Amino acid sequence: NITVAANDRYFVDTSGGAKTVTLPASPQTGDQVRFIDLAGTFDTNNLTIGRNSEKIMGAAENLVITQENAGVGLVYSGSTNGWRLIEN
Repeated sequence: NITVAANDRYFVDTSGGAKTVTLPASPQTGDQVRFIDLAGTFDTNNLTIGRNSEKIMGAAENLVITQENAGVGLVYSGSTNGWRLIEN
C-alpha cells in the first residue's frame, strides 16, 4: 500500500492480496496517474484507489477496480469533480 506521485505509471501486483494505492494529497489540475494490473488479478484481489480527501468522478468515495487485466488512467480536473477517468 503506497501513496503515488503525480504523472507516473504503476504496475500493481495483487496476486498476494488486495492492495490500496492512495492518490497524491495536493494534486494540480492536469496531474495524471495510471495503474496497470500486472498479474491479471484485480478480479480476485481488488485494487482500491484511495481518494486522499479529493473526489473521484465527482464522488467523495474511493474507487475499487475489480476488472481482470485492467489499465486505468486518472486526471485531476480540480476540486469540483476531482479525479476523472481518462482510460479504463
